Parts: sequence; structure tokens; C-alpha cells
Amino acid sequence: MTKNSFATRGDGESLQINLQKLIRKHLLIVGQTGSGKTTSTLALLNQLQHANYTNVVLDPTGEYRQLPNAVTYRLADNAYLEAGQLSAQQLCLALNVHLPDSVINALISAINALRIQRNLVNDDQPYVKINVPIAKYQRQLERLGDWARSYNPQLLGRQLIEEMIIPSEGDDADYSLLGQQYDRRVINSNWLQLTTVRQRLISHAFRVLFGESTQKGRSQTELLFALKMFLNQTSIHRTLVIDLSALQRYLSSQRVVISLLFHHLLMMQLASRQPRPVNIVLDEAHRYLPTDPRQLADNGIFQVLREGRKAGISVTMTTQSPLDLPARLRSQFSSYLIHRLAAPEELSSLAGLTALSANDIGQLRTGEAIVHQDGHDNMEVFVTKPEWLH
Repeated sequence: MTKNSFATRGDGESLQINLQKLIRKHLLIVGQTGSGKTTSTLALLNQLQHANYTNVVLDPTGEYRQLPNAVTYRLADNAYLEAGQLSAQQLCLALNVHLPDSVINALISAINALRIQRNLVNDDQPYVKINVPIAKYQRQLERLGDWARSYNPQLLGRQLIEEMIIPSEGDDADYSLLGQQYDRRVINSNWLQLTTVRQRLISHAFRVLFGESTQKGRSQTELLFALKMFLNQTSIHRTLVIDLSALQRYLSSQRVVISLLFHHLLMMQLASRQPRPVNIVLDEAHRYLPTDPRQLADNGIFQVLREGRKAGISVTMTTQSPLDLPARLRSQFSSYLIHRLAAPEELSSLAGLTALSANDIGQLRTGEAIVHQDGHDNMEVFVTKPEWLH
């Protein structure tokens, strides 16, 4: 056995497994808690690093900080997310606030108004719309582009009030203006939602997401910019760890950020003239999928699983039970690393494993696993723990 071997047989002899081929069609690592999933994932990454394969690890718990030879960006430490990367709907999900459609429409308009303020007017104050000509505002909107995404999200609560305006009620009403007075009826009827938005904007989750919780003077990098720079650089031991553990208390926020990162990685690879093969790693993936199955098609994880291979992207995903994943998502995997499972139906939910015994899978010891690769015989292995792993 060499110190860099991924796995051994029962007699301790090293196995030659083509790991790059194993992950190429997406790899699902399954098993009960304590069966060895995380150790297997770290051992896999260790081997792929030695092969100079490009990996992006989305780490919701901080378990992958120990991975050597990796570039690490930690949210709320040396990284933040630009608020302008999120749509109004994603922002609501990230802040765990539920708004009626009318207020979401006002939020969309508020975001655009604050983008105008920062990028065109160079003023980080709310956009007061009373008596502003519609034609002027329309021209400003037309000047906005992707270059002008940024805005001050702390102002959203105040800006929402500026969106709720109407013409004067008397003979002096001017319908060429955005409005002439505040619509107090609408403001009062939505006051609870507006107050909730303001509370979320001063919450810890908000400060973690958008870089407000770090010490002053500490340098931070925007997450999507860091991802883009990593993919465009040539270096050895190409592993990027994006540590999202600061959001552990805010599962809704983690879901939004992980979906966004998956989506943008797909877009970056599709836009590249010569995309380098990339393996994305996500632990306990079932926790970060939408709770409503109808939203699965719009989720970045599912988009990459369905479309990523044509852009050179593979996904290595772990979960305690394959039944925790929607069938549509399970069907995207062709390779499995199966640790101990408790129920026969868990094994039967994985395609192509009819030759395996559910009883045998249930008896696997910690670290033992079955490797299944499309078109190959199943192999029973013992995953080798990397020497640096404690």
C-alpha cells in the first residue's frame, strides 16, 4: 500500500481505482452517520489533489478546513456575498422572510432604485421618488447593466417606503411623475412585513451574508469573484474550499448561497472557451435542496447535475440515505460509494445495484464501502484515511 492509495482490499493490498473516471459521471457517497462518508470524501480529495484535479468544496459545516494545500474562503471572515447577486426572491429566502407579491414587486423596484443611487448618482442614500419624472427614472433604469449590480442593502427598509407613492388626490395630480405623496393606506396595510424586513436587515444572518460582521479593516473577497479567479488561474493542488459554516444556524440562507454558487459555476464553465474539468463536492446535500420539490428545477444543484457534464463539471455528493434525495436527482448519478445502510429500500433506490445484498451493506464496518461504477463490477474496499487526517 502506498501512502497515497485511496483504498485497500481486505488483505491490505492497494487497489488501483481510476478516481477521475469514477467522479466523471457524478459520484454519490451514501451511508449512515459514522460509517465513513466524510473520511472517504477527504481521501478522494487527497488523491485528486495529487493528480492536480480541480475541486471546489462547498463546506456548510467547516469540516474541510483541515484539507491541506487548499485555497479557503470563509464567509464572515475573509469572504462576503455581494447582495446584488441575489434576486429579490432569493433575498427573501436568504433572510427567511415571507412577503406578499405586492411587496416583492416593491422590493424589486427598491433594489433597482438603490443600484441607481450607488452606481449612477454615487450616493448611498435612499432614492426619494416623490416628484421624480417617470421619463427620467426610465432613462436611469436603461443605463443599469451587470456592471451596476451593487447597492447598499442596509437601505432596503427605507427604500421600500419610497416605492409606496401615488399621485396627488386633487386637481394638481401629475401623472408624468412617479408619485407626489406617500400611499399611507398601502404602507399601513403592509407595515408588519415592512417591519420584518427591517428586523432581518439588522440580523446576524444578514451581517454574515453581506460582510457586515467582520472586524473593520479586515480584507474580504466577494465569493463569486473568488470562484471566477480560482477557475481562471493555473496552479498546483487545485482545491478551493468555500466555508459557509458561519451560516450553520441559518439553513435557508445556506440553501440560497449553495444554489447560487452551483448556478454561477455552471455559467462560468459554459462561458469558458476551454473549460477545465471541475469536481464540486457537497456534504449532506439533502439539507440544501428546496423543501418544495416543485422548486427543484430552478435549484443550482439540480441544474449542475443535469447540465454540468457538458461543461466539464462533475459532482461528488454525500447523504445519509439515498431516499433523502428526490428520485429525479438520484437518477443523475452513475457512480456510487456505498457505506453502511440500514434499510433494503435504500439500496434498491440506487440504479444498477441488484447484485448487492442489503444484508451485506448493513454489516459494513466504519470505513468499509462498496464502489460501484457504471459498466464495472462492484468492489468491496476499505478507504485509506489520509496521513494528515486526525
